[in-house]
Amino acid sequence: MGRSPTLAIIAIMFLLGVNSAGIENRPNLQDESIVMSQFGGGTSFEAQCSKSSFEDVFTYTWADFNVTVADNWRTAQIEALAWINGTMADDFRTFLDDLLDGLIPSGGDGWLSSDEREAVRSVAADCVEYTMTRVGVRDGEYHRGGPAVDWRNATWVEDGVSIAEWNMVPERHESVRSCNTFGSTNCYEVPVAPGESRDCDTDANNPDECRIELMLSGTVDLHNIQSLETLTLAMNTSNISRATYTVNAPYVEGMRLSMFEECEGRDLLNGGSPTPIRGSCIGDGSSVATAGYDEQGGMVLTIMPDRPSSFWPAGEDLFFDLTTIQPPTDESPIWTSTAPANGTTWIYSSMASTLESTMVLVAEWNEIASWFSDEDAVSSLDLICRENGSNTNLVTESRAIVVSMERDSDYNVISCSAEDASGQSTSVRDFHIMKGFSVSAQSESLDILDDLDLILSEINTVNPSNGEFLQVGLSIGIEWSGSGPSFYEEAIILNSSDSVTELIFSGDARIATPGPLGVWFKYSGEGVYDRSERSEIVLQKIGSPPILSILETKWTGTEWEMNGMFSDPDGEDVTFTMYIDGTNIGTVQAFGNSWSVGPIDFRLFDVGPHTVSVRGCDTSGMCAIAESSVNSTLALTSDIPGEEPVQGDDDGVGFVPFPIYSSSIGILAAAFMYGRGHRGAP
Repeated sequence: MGRSPTLAIIAIMFLLGVNSAGIENRPNLQDESIVMSQFGGGTSFEAQCSKSSFEDVFTYTWADFNVTVADNWRTAQIEALAWINGTMADDFRTFLDDLLDGLIPSGGDGWLSSDEREAVRSVAADCVEYTMTRVGVRDGEYHRGGPAVDWRNATWVEDGVSIAEWNMVPERHESVRSCNTFGSTNCYEVPVAPGESRDCDTDANNPDECRIELMLSGTVDLHNIQSLETLTLAMNTSNISRATYTVNAPYVEGMRLSMFEECEGRDLLNGGSPTPIRGSCIGDGSSVATAGYDEQGGMVLTIMPDRPSSFWPAGEDLFFDLTTIQPPTDESPIWTSTAPANGTTWIYSSMASTLESTMVLVAEWNEIASWFSDEDAVSSLDLICRENGSNTNLVTESRAIVVSMERDSDYNVISCSAEDASGQSTSVRDFHIMKGFSVSAQSESLDILDDLDLILSEINTVNPSNGEFLQVGLSIGIEWSGSGPSFYEEAIILNSSDSVTELIFSGDARIATPGPLGVWFKYSGEGVYDRSERSEIVLQKIGSPPILSILETKWTGTEWEMNGMFSDPDGEDVTFTMYIDGTNIGTVQAFGNSWSVGPIDFRLFDVGPHTVSVRGCDTSGMCAIAESSVNSTLALTSDIPGEEPVQGDDDGVGFVPFPIYSSSIGILAAAFMYGRGHRGAP
């Protein structure tokens, strides 16, 4: 099969780590795909070179990248060397040969020739110039991206890239042979698959098929850096491992590294990951970065990322904040204006059951990071939250705050603060954790069909610290199939000053598909922390069976047909089975909202009455049956060939739902037309 030659070149270039955003044209830090409109679109040479990553195809053994920033900070020179050893070299040659299949006469024949190598070299540099680097540099105020910022703003300078290789087609190969091609007199080729007697020498002076080296030299444009007072260097290291990057900056008086951050987990497949707050990334330590200075006083950054493709689609971004401003005075960390005020109350619910305790998630780190401010990264602060009278820190390893509320204790006070590396601390703030109500389902079996009915009991909104009543806004939501909660529009007001100790909530559950149904609560109000929690109660949504109707039955000679319509109240797919006298036989055709069976030649069956049944089952296993009584006597004993007998011998009967019988086709059709949705059979 023929393939585009540009893809082979992309693979070579991305071996050197100068690839674009990664797998499937991964989004940038703001999860926006970059369209290189200046080069056109579609499947053009430029478009193809701008999309793929070599790490998507295979992994190199090791690579070194040396980046030298120009004195004016407008450009940077990149020199790269990559090694491909052992079986990786075999994979690389096989990959190139496969991509050349159909493009040149010898492509895809299991051999890689010196002429094919020259074909690769001829367009490699041009392709690199269209690829997007993993690096961006911005001056001005530090930040971590946003809707208007594309961090990958460093681009290749036109006609500034050169490519070289060593031993891609090794002359010292046990199976090397000459080849004849038009216009070439020194062609030779080697098999892409190794022979049984191969010997991978370790002496670099005797190259064999087990080693390849690739070299790149190029210039990138850093795009109009105006001020060196504050700079942010961002690097996307998703799917990069076994590589070293050395960034050499020119001497700038007073330049220092203000902050380094390793930000994990950006969703490269689905997008939607929030832009991190500067200083909030915790990192897993997989990527190592150090900062130092060369003999001329220029800053040197050494970066060793370790983010193998097995982590995909979870990505990684590194940020280096550079500045010439003197370090600020080491001040105490402070609470920000977005932090909860002293005395804020967390409302939670519990099941009306014998559960010994309820785990209350006060906040996760992505929330907590916005509560504090310090001249250093907030991720370096020591977060401390304790219950009154306890020395146990309630902060988990993921830096979330979780409180265990015992069944016999509906109220607790926790005290929180943050401390920096110098031992300086914020003020202490007290937060109240209070059970606002117990929840139970009206159905003891926890099964629901159309309506969500909940009982809210033991309602209490009295703040024990001051005796004041809290007016709590409560929104109720449901979650199914991992879709995230959907909240009902109308909120409930909880205020125990009204002497109301029990409320009944009823909501339409027909929007949910059958299966487990989670219940969510969202709280708000004056002095109440706005938060959502998944309740401990889990229900089971029971589906309704499909609705089947018979519209027509007819004879044509000795052949009989039946058709009808169907829908599923829960919008699930429906599959069909046909039975004749209780035996599974024949097929049911389904298209859109209709189904049909036949024609069935009843000469294959005994003369007399029969029952034809169509059974429709939805994804949840709920089934319905439509069946018709058929008498073949008249059709099989008629003396007039081809004459259509009267229809009175058939009694079409629909069953919705099984086993409740109905002989009214009109009622079934109406139920179908006004059902809550339908889907055709696959």
